[in-house]
Amino acid sequence: MNLSTRFLVLLAALGFTFAAQAAPSQPADVVIKAATTEFQDLIKQNHEKYRADLPGFYKVVEDKVVPHFDTKGIAQLVLGRNWKTATPDQRTRFEAAFKDSLIRTYARAMLDYHDSVSAEWAPLKAAAGATDVNVNAKIIRQNAPPIPLSFSVHAVGDVWKIYDISVENISLITNFRSQLNTEIKANGLDAVIKKFEDNTYLKQNPPAAAS
Repeated sequence: MNLSTRFLVLLAALGFTFAAQAAPSQPADVVIKAATTEFQDLIKQNHEKYRADLPGFYKVVEDKVVPHFDTKGIAQLVLGRNWKTATPDQRTRFEAAFKDSLIRTYARAMLDYHDSVSAEWAPLKAAAGATDVNVNAKIIRQNAPPIPLSFSVHAVGDVWKIYDISVENISLITNFRSQLNTEIKANGLDAVIKKFEDNTYLKQNPPAAAS
């Protein structure tokens, strides 16, 4: 998976954020569009500052973006059946390490490509009052075909939260789960968690995606 595609995955996972809204009161796509613009403006206004201080930018992502993701739900989906046999400590460590590894791996790409892509949103197709929906878009790139993008979001209390992202109809969760099942079977869950904590797993095993 090339760098621009990796960036698009993270743009979906980290750049498109959710404001705290009551699920029935505002459609998920409206929330995404507004929050996306706000976050892109933040990067544009502070671009050089963030490039000079990547740890500071990671902190911005941690504070502004991560709270709007169902990180526990994502960790559970990614681990699949391994979640059931994991200890409480392993679950907590994996959730934190998986999230942190994604931030460290892709935040730099967000800075590099923030001004070279845009989103074209599809009308939301969801029943009134739905609390689990897909928000679809196309990522428009310069001198390249558009890339289909889909967010799986659900209401957690009164807040919309992302729990999966698909790029060109390929689920990020499904790809990670397939990779990790093989790795865990071969080396054990603790070894996999350690790789995420050391920020080496994604370097050795980038998420598969269509080119």
